[in-house]
Amino acid sequence: MEQKNASNIKKGMLLIFGANIINLIISAINTFVLPKYLSVETYAATRTYYLYVSYTGILALGYADGLYLKYGGMLMADVPEKDINTARTNSLLMQSIMTLICLLVGFLTGDWVFMIAAAAIIPSNIADVFKNIFQATGEFGIYSKAINYRPVFILIATMLLLVLRVENSLPYIIVIAMVSFIVWGILEYKLYHLYKLRIRFHADANDLKENIVSGLPLMLGNFSDILVSSIDRWFVKILMSTMSFALYSFAFGASSLLSVFINPVATTMYNYLCNETDIKRISGIKRRCMILALFLISAAYPVKLILEVYLTKYYEANCVIFILFSTQAFFMIIKGIYANIYKAEKKQKLYFKQLLIVIIFSITANAVFYMASGTIEAIAYATLLTAVFWYILCSLSVKELKPCCRELTVLIAALLIFLFTGLQMPCISGFCIYICSVILLCITLMKEDFLRLLDMLKRNRK
Repeated sequence: MEQKNASNIKKGMLLIFGANIINLIISAINTFVLPKYLSVETYAATRTYYLYVSYTGILALGYADGLYLKYGGMLMADVPEKDINTARTNSLLMQSIMTLICLLVGFLTGDWVFMIAAAAIIPSNIADVFKNIFQATGEFGIYSKAINYRPVFILIATMLLLVLRVENSLPYIIVIAMVSFIVWGILEYKLYHLYKLRIRFHADANDLKENIVSGLPLMLGNFSDILVSSIDRWFVKILMSTMSFALYSFAFGASSLLSVFINPVATTMYNYLCNETDIKRISGIKRRCMILALFLISAAYPVKLILEVYLTKYYEANCVIFILFSTQAFFMIIKGIYANIYKAEKKQKLYFKQLLIVIIFSITANAVFYMASGTIEAIAYATLLTAVFWYILCSLSVKELKPCCRELTVLIAALLIFLFTGLQMPCISGFCIYICSVILLCITLMKEDFLRLLDMLKRNRK
C-alpha cells in the first residue's frame, strides 16, 4: 500500500510538473514580453484585471472545495453522473446571482475592468468545480492538461494583439475573459468524451448547503496566498502611483512563476496524505520540500539579468523581486505540506481561524511598514514578515512536524545569503555564491535529506 501511494504521488507530481513547465514557459513570455511592449498604464490595467479575477473563486463560497473534500481519495469512476450534473447546476445558479451583483457594482462604480471580470465568474468557477473533482480523484492526467488551456489561449491572443500593435488595454482584458468560456467548454467536452457523462440539469439545495459548509473554510485556505499576497498589492494600488503598482505587479508576477514547482507538490500531496499517516515520512517530505524551495528561488537571479539587459524600465523592481521570491520558500512548505495536512485531517475550521490571524497580521504589517517608509520595498518586506509569521503558526499548530534546529539554521542562513547576494552583488556572481552556500549548508547540516532529494530527482528523470 505504501509503495502504491509513493508511486501515485510521484506519477502525479511528474504529470503536473510537466504541465506546469509548459505553463511556466507561457507565463514567462506573458510576464516579460507584455511589460516590454505595453505602456506602463496599459500594463497596470491588465494587472488590475488579474487582481480582480484572483478573487473570483471566493464567490463560489467554498462549494467547489467542498466537492474536493467529498471526493478526496476516490476514483473518478466512483463519482455518479448525477453528482456531476448537480455540481454543474448548483454552480451555474449560484454564480449567475453573483455575476449579476458584481455587474451592478461595476456599473454603479463606473469600473469597466471590474465589469469584465464579473462576466468571467460563471465559466471560471464551473471550470474550477470540474478541476477540483479531477484533482481530488487523482485524475492528474486530465487535470494537468486542464491547467494549461487558459495560459495557452491567452498567449495566442495576446501575441496576436501585439503583432497588430494594439496598445489599448480593453482588447487584452476582453480576450482574457473570453478564454474562460473556452476552457469551460473544453472541460465539458472532456467529461462527455472520456467519461460519457451527459449534461443534465439537476439542482439540489441540500448538496449546495453541505458542500458550502464543509468547503468554506477550505476555500479561504486555498486562497490564502492570494488573500495574503494581494493585501500588499492593494496597498500599492490605492496608496501609491501607477508606476509603483506596475513595478510591484511585475515583481509579483515574476515570483509567482515559481508556482510551476509549488503546485505539483500542493496538488498531489492531498491525495497522498489522505492515505499516509506515517509522521516520519511526512516530515522527511517537508524537509526535502524546503531544500528544493531554496534552490528554486535562485530563479530570481536570471530575472535580475533580464531587468539589466532587456526590461530596463522595470529595474527598480529588483529589490522587491528578491524579497517576494524569499516568501516562496515559506509558501512551498505551507501550501504543499501544512495546508494539505489540515485538509486531510478535516481541520478546515482550525485552518480558517489561523488564516484570519494571518490576514490581520498582514494588514497591520503593511500599514506599519507603509507609514514608516512609504515605498514598495517596505510593502514587500511586510509580505515576507507575514510569510514568516504564517510559517511559525503552522509549526506551532502541527507540533509533530515542528522544524529542528538544523532545519531552521539552513532556512534562515540561506535566505539571508539570498537577500544579500541578490541586493548587493552582480547577478552572476551572486547566483554562484548563493548556490554554493546552499549546497554547503545542506551537506553540512541536512546531508541525508539532500542526498535523498537528489536521488529522487535522478530516478524521476529515468
